Amino acid sequence: MTTYIGAVFNNGFVSRLLDLSLRVNTSEDEDFEHEIARLCRSMQRTQGASWVLPLATAAATVDLVAEVLASSLRTRLPAGFEERLTLAADGGSVEEYLSDTALAIRKLDSEVVPGYGELPMAPWEVSLAFPEVIDFKYWVETDEFETLDECLWAGFDSMHPGECASRATALVAQAQEALLLFPDPDVLRSTLSQSIPWASRNVLREIVRKGNEHLAELHGISGR
Repeated sequence: MTTYIGAVFNNGFVSRLLDLSLRVNTSEDEDFEHEIARLCRSMQRTQGASWVLPLATAAATVDLVAEVLASSLRTRLPAGFEERLTLAADGGSVEEYLSDTALAIRKLDSEVVPGYGELPMAPWEVSLAFPEVIDFKYWVETDEFETLDECLWAGFDSMHPGECASRATALVAQAQEALLLFPDPDVLRSTLSQSIPWASRNVLREIVRKGNEHLAELHGISGR
């Protein structure tokens, strides 16, 4: 199988799916159906991902893997793929694993995906949802400045001007989204702590405030 076709199996959606299955198989706290629901939820919450790979197409991709395994193309699968797939099936039938997975995705595509109150956000979801907040770690934790205000100002200044439209606005939006999704301080802390140990409502509010002040003062974008 040519390299660029092999990427269907070794990269992107199929690879992420196997990663999640392997994670479930090595953890007593994870559930396969829950991880599939989280994967679908993460895809749906991002318009770009939904546009590029709708859930129906994701399910069809899983079906494609099953069809390849049942065809003469099986001998041309990328090296190591079948071994990973067997491990993901965790001792069960590979065909049944693929069929169940495709069915679960189609079911979630036709139903309301569980919200964060029903199915808490996993650490890997946090990394996908709040990458700019995570990357802002240095400016929150640095001892280079005396106050948090100075640290945050310096952080936004470090993006100015070239990255303000992309990174600064995304940072403010992600911090605001976290505050809205998790209004309870304890829930916010427990949800984000593994990926963002310093996260609190106070710090996130300050990031939003300082970001909006930066955009207003240096870019003429008023929050009112």
